[in-house]
Amino acid sequence: MNRSRSLSVVVLLACAGWSLPAAAAPVAAPIKAGRAAARIVLDGRLDDEAWVLAAPSGPFLQKDPDEGKPASERTEVRVAYDEDALYVAARMFDSDPKGVVRRLSRRDDEPDADRFVLYLDPRHDHHNGFEFWVSAAGVQRDAVIYNDSWDDFSWDGVWEAAVAADDQGWTAEVKIPFSQLRFAAGDDQVWGVNASRYIHRKAEEDWLELVPKKESGLASRMAHLEGLQGLNPRRALSLLPYVVARSEFVAPAGSGDPFNDGSRALGSMGLDLKYGVTSSLTLDATVNPDFGQVEVDPAVVNLSDYETFFEEKRPFFIEGSPIINNFGRNGCNNFWGFNRSEPDIFYSRRIGRAPQVPAEGTYVSVPAATTILGAAKLTGRVNGGWTVAGLEAVTGDETARLAEGPLRSTQVVEPLTNYLVGRVQHDGERVGLGLLGTSVLRRLDGGTMNDLLAQKAWVGGVDGYVFLDKKKDWAVTARLAGSRVEGTRSAMERAQRASQRYYQRPDAPQVELDPLATSLTGWTGGVNVNRQSGTVRLNSALWATSPGFESNDLGFMSRSDRWGGHAVVDYRKTDPDRYTRSRWFALAKWYSLNFANERQGDGLHSFFELQFRNYWWLGVNAWKRWQSLDDRLTRGGPSVISPAGWGGELWSRTDTRKRLVFRLDGTYFENTAGTTEHMFSATVEMKPASSVFVSFGPSIYELRSAASWVTAVDDPLATATYGRRYVFGELHQTETAMTTRVNWILSPRMSLQVYAQPLISVGDYENLKELAQGRTYNFNPYGTGGSTIAGGGRAYTVDPDGSGPAPAFAFGNPNFNFKSLRVNAIYRWEWRPGSTLYVAWTQQRQDLGDPGDFQLGRDASRLFQAPGDDVFLVKVSYRFGR
Repeated sequence: MNRSRSLSVVVLLACAGWSLPAAAAPVAAPIKAGRAAARIVLDGRLDDEAWVLAAPSGPFLQKDPDEGKPASERTEVRVAYDEDALYVAARMFDSDPKGVVRRLSRRDDEPDADRFVLYLDPRHDHHNGFEFWVSAAGVQRDAVIYNDSWDDFSWDGVWEAAVAADDQGWTAEVKIPFSQLRFAAGDDQVWGVNASRYIHRKAEEDWLELVPKKESGLASRMAHLEGLQGLNPRRALSLLPYVVARSEFVAPAGSGDPFNDGSRALGSMGLDLKYGVTSSLTLDATVNPDFGQVEVDPAVVNLSDYETFFEEKRPFFIEGSPIINNFGRNGCNNFWGFNRSEPDIFYSRRIGRAPQVPAEGTYVSVPAATTILGAAKLTGRVNGGWTVAGLEAVTGDETARLAEGPLRSTQVVEPLTNYLVGRVQHDGERVGLGLLGTSVLRRLDGGTMNDLLAQKAWVGGVDGYVFLDKKKDWAVTARLAGSRVEGTRSAMERAQRASQRYYQRPDAPQVELDPLATSLTGWTGGVNVNRQSGTVRLNSALWATSPGFESNDLGFMSRSDRWGGHAVVDYRKTDPDRYTRSRWFALAKWYSLNFANERQGDGLHSFFELQFRNYWWLGVNAWKRWQSLDDRLTRGGPSVISPAGWGGELWSRTDTRKRLVFRLDGTYFENTAGTTEHMFSATVEMKPASSVFVSFGPSIYELRSAASWVTAVDDPLATATYGRRYVFGELHQTETAMTTRVNWILSPRMSLQVYAQPLISVGDYENLKELAQGRTYNFNPYGTGGSTIAGGGRAYTVDPDGSGPAPAFAFGNPNFNFKSLRVNAIYRWEWRPGSTLYVAWTQQRQDLGDPGDFQLGRDASRLFQAPGDDVFLVKVSYRFGR
């Protein structure tokens, strides 16, 4: 097939295969809420007067395993309220009460047990809402609903639940203070409401208002909750002061290190505040926050030229983040990516990041992170249906301590910085519109900081969506943003030379390095068209990021100077047959180009997944990439050919409800230049008791690269490569890791979690060579054709033409043997609602010996013998408020 027509063919296949939308399930009868005349005792037993008088809802319908059929077990839901809170009672009848699974889990983890979930849309805007989960073991989980069908489990509401068991099944009572919800004042209100129940042993999911699996929507697909009269929104107010004690035992870098005697003790305190500015706007603020209780990041070996992305784990920045992070992602409910170089406008881990300015000395003490002096965010809704979100944070300047013999000095390694983010969006029935802006302002006092960091950075953008039909089957989502950064000439030249841009590329007519520039501007944008319900669906996109766009001061981007598009057609069959419960297949065609219209990627992907009758899964993926150019392999040099290649993935998973679960995943890739890459991982999950969860498993990765980057050296005589020699090597990399997690749940509010990751990654570079000519994949091996190479210990010396005029040069041996062990143990006790005790221990070990030589037994032994850095932390918080 002519590849230039492949994208159109995929779209035509989609259009040819449309099926009629599934018939809508009958709308559930409204639930009538009654005002409680007497106090409701939250004990899980439904003997209060309010529950005796309230009419039960029902019936429920199956979503799984037999969609649309009546639930196999009866469920009743009752709702009551008083001046302060909404109460919900659920009775889950069960013909086999002893078969109810009551396995414990940590709060906010998905419970591996029978459960009941309540969904609310208090504003009845059909777009946003709340979820309240409670398992048969009494474990709570909560989330907010946004973009109609997406949920964000980072939200932590303060609410209560109680469960009980009897000979008819189990029951649950939920109390949700009105201060935790957002709704408008009104004498006679109607809310959106839905409920679901999961019967673990049957893998059965039942819903009050059923949303068919081939359709989309959650907030827009709720029943009505009526009878709410005389409600007044409550303004939440809570203060959460906390104290932290920390002990660090860090192996000294050397016997003479004046900044580290092996141990130190620290103490600090801070305050979190949550206040309802209005009934719909909430202010969150923090002073001197401490996040020592969050899980450590995994160790990684990154040989690329772009930064590793780590997920945000700090609670203050996680909660409410979808309002900002959904820029350009409303309307459509899924976004595929194939080499899609669209940047994130906001990446909260920039706030409190590690200092960016290097400090050099015989002994150096540098803070691990920048201190967040304070931060505040405002989220909620205002008149006219607008959702707003704003965040401001200030980080202090950080100073490194230096020692050179008897001399002591200091150096500022991070300036005082102000971060600001603002977001507004309006969600209509068929049309939505939003704005987003970010600002970074640094106080630069001269010196090295002025040469490395931008003084000012702004990004501003607009996004929106349109549903093309009343059923919201077809959606169009678009976004457009511009950026501007300002700084000294040195800082802006550094930004132009950064790996996101490489303005110095000698064969790129679309960019030009400007050493006199004091600012950098650019834009990014994209449009998505989805058919997001039915048996056959379509996902398509066209996107672009100009060479000068920059969002890394408060966002995350790996590439600019890119544009491209894709089309995905997927077919899903959710009705069980003789062998399977569901089948899914997708076919995707994609392209990626730079702004000189040179193809940087050209591929075809296929995906196939099956769920068998026994709830096992099997997936097979395959892909093909055609030859294209790569304008980044030489890291600022000329483009080279990216050879054609192909690959595949095979994965499987057993029934996750069982006490023993296995997950297997293997991938393979090869290209026409001889590069091969494969990965295998296996995970075993064990549930030896209802309160214990253990997962562990090895992963093995092996790469044999025909040409991996080593370094570049200036040489005017290298005319075929524009005055530089680009050195590569054939890399053989072997990496193995064993990730282990142990969760011991002592009660629904008390848990101990342990995470451990030993990792060994070894790289051996052979047959060192240099690029022979730009826009080829040809290389001149050193030691042939008159060139010489010597060394191999810590460094190599190369003479590219032997006795010729080209000068010899030296570079360090790129071989490596990175051994890392990271262990994290966290004890958490929520000793009263909203008040928590954390006890955490973190250990890190690292060894770099024997570069290039992989011996698993020896390397593992060296790893566990390496000196360890230990940190012990105790953090106590107490919540005051309503």
